[in-house]
Amino acid sequence: MPALLALLAAAALLALLGARRAAAPGACAPLKRWVLGCLLLLHGACRQRAAAGGPPEPRRPRPLRHDPHALDSVYFTGFAETDKTFVIARLAKRPDGICEMWLFLRVDGIGEFEHPQHPNMMVSDESEELWSGGGLTIEYLEPQRCWKISFDGLLRKGPYRQQWSEEEGELVPVKFSFHWENFTEVFNFSVDSHPSTFARALAQEPWTIELFQRVKKQREQHFRHEQWGQSVGEIEIENHEKTQLSLKGVRSHSYGVRDWSEIYRYVMILAHFEDGTAAHLTVINMPATTTNLSVGYVFFPDGRKAGIEWSNASLAEMADDGVIKDEYGVSFTAGGKYFDVSATLDKAACPVVYNGLTGRGVFHECIASFQLNGLTQGWGLVEFYYRDEAAQLVPNLQLGSKAKGPDFSSWHPVADGSPP
Repeated sequence: MPALLALLAAAALLALLGARRAAAPGACAPLKRWVLGCLLLLHGACRQRAAAGGPPEPRRPRPLRHDPHALDSVYFTGFAETDKTFVIARLAKRPDGICEMWLFLRVDGIGEFEHPQHPNMMVSDESEELWSGGGLTIEYLEPQRCWKISFDGLLRKGPYRQQWSEEEGELVPVKFSFHWENFTEVFNFSVDSHPSTFARALAQEPWTIELFQRVKKQREQHFRHEQWGQSVGEIEIENHEKTQLSLKGVRSHSYGVRDWSEIYRYVMILAHFEDGTAAHLTVINMPATTTNLSVGYVFFPDGRKAGIEWSNASLAEMADDGVIKDEYGVSFTAGGKYFDVSATLDKAACPVVYNGLTGRGVFHECIASFQLNGLTQGWGLVEFYYRDEAAQLVPNLQLGSKAKGPDFSSWHPVADGSPP
């Protein structure tokens, strides 16, 4: 009901301002921003009350909606913060028994590894009860507190590939198991985001009834929440001793309907700092609704959370030409405080995955070191997404699970290096 009231109020404002003036990009932006801010504050308060009494997050994947773009995605990052070790894992259930899968890792002193399917990310869904595909399994153990992430199979030793190749490369048996436990509460993007960022972005767009209908549809179809935590476990790589790891990073859960063709570009920054601060900033271009929306949050060392209120980040200044630089800097405010964040990318650790069965998009997952306000060290990543409608990047793409490898207890080298 609040969403409907907001839509009707926006329509009334269109009539008040005059359709031609309100439809012009940037026209009456301060007034539009003020009205939207008030509406979104009211709407957000209603959604927070509804969320407070809502059901807990289910311990198994949600049934997918009857939509070709339906998904249920879980994504984990983990950084050692004492060396260059990291793990990135993602599984997203899609219709027709398909999963989107990412798996990248680096163990300091041993090397970089990625799933042999990459840069393809499509594998077969291997379970209805868990997130599982390509040898990677993610299991929900305790609501909003504890997860298990495990893998048993073959990974390709680096360097990370930047384009598709028929050559499999050096495949190495790898096995790991981590237990992830939270150290922050959940940030729900639908109810916890600060309304000013969305109001500012939407105020710059040409206003029409169709625009508000598209915004309403997007907000009702796709949901996302995140929290930060610590993964503890061990990893075993063939010809190396078991390594005990303790990693800090984010858990992101995205579900509903996600049509990637609606997204032209985005840049996402995820960082955790040595003082306990954790931050997420995404700048995204969705041509049908908002062409420069900044959204995100900060978790403070004392556990408080706040949605980002303002940011100077601009997609036009962040690899708009497709050339990713070594360093980036952004500023933003949250919880009444100002943050200045600089990122230095590790160009040896920028793995790539192609989006979907046709490969009409590309993700660059760039590991980075950070500085907060010029003083506090941080660890994390900068993710760049580009939609590419021009060509199919992966020729003759097929689903696969090349990672299925031998049991470590009876492992013997395979002469040709190919997966069994």
